Amino acid sequence: MNANHICHINMKDVHMNFSQLQCFVALAEQGSFTEAAYTVNLTQSAVSHALAALESELGVTLLERNRKGVVALTNVGQKIIPHVRLLLAQAEIIEQEAQAAHGLAVGKLRLGSILSLCPGVLAGVLTSFQRQYPDIEVVLFEGTALEVYEWISNGVVDVGFALHPTLHPAKGMESTLITTDELCVFVPPGHRLHARGLVTPSELRGEDFVMAKAGCAVQMMELAGLEPGRAGPHIRYQASDSATILAMVREGIGISLQPRMMFPKKLEGVVALSFDPPQRLEIGIAVRSQELASPAARLFVQTALAWTQEQAVLAASVR
Repeated sequence: MNANHICHINMKDVHMNFSQLQCFVALAEQGSFTEAAYTVNLTQSAVSHALAALESELGVTLLERNRKGVVALTNVGQKIIPHVRLLLAQAEIIEQEAQAAHGLAVGKLRLGSILSLCPGVLAGVLTSFQRQYPDIEVVLFEGTALEVYEWISNGVVDVGFALHPTLHPAKGMESTLITTDELCVFVPPGHRLHARGLVTPSELRGEDFVMAKAGCAVQMMELAGLEPGRAGPHIRYQASDSATILAMVREGIGISLQPRMMFPKKLEGVVALSFDPPQRLEIGIAVRSQELASPAARLFVQTALAWTQEQAVLAASVR
């Protein structure tokens, strides 16, 4: 009996199923049996039994539990879960492609979004997508720019918004430019620069900044020609919510450098200043591979492009 035959027999003795794998991933992502059960639409007992059966089949412990039921990946669980995610993603793509052959757009789309980055674009594209494809379930994951890049590369999400993809391309993904935004400096009315229509990077030296927790604060400052450090601007605070950032700027705690679309068109107690020359921020939609992307992911990219193009035409007509 050769080694290949022995391996074949061992694999035949393993009876994993997709439900068990889905429960494993849900537990790893949610960190609790309650949330995982809600995610996969099963009872907590069913999720617990599915995990126990999977661990029994594999002969290893995948998740650590405590008395509160909170779970964390074991070392072997961390090694296995990327492969499980890819397996489930491929199964979803197979099912979507089969349905697409019958003219149906169904299934699930896992979408990654960068915290507080252009919320109007996210909302507009999502609304358009769900109106056109109501049978595709969208699951939204929000995180920092680096987290979204990792999610795309590791198969956690099918598609995600990518910041400045042409200048800072992330490995393991392909991005499509959908729109551009302007980087602006936001200051309170009493600031020394508030009456200036345009500012230069050199005029911001020594300023304290309030930046977004999007994992790209330094990247945006470098794009604007700023070099954070002892002699340059200082990032004093970081916040996740755009309203919190505006409130802190309004109170004079610091100034902020953000994409213009991150904040409302009408600002109260805050002044938006452009750079001289203007600094543009490119925003894209990224997938691991355009060739291997799911039908739902391809439709989302198409919808994002169409929506942003429509908005550009509308903005031009208003002018």
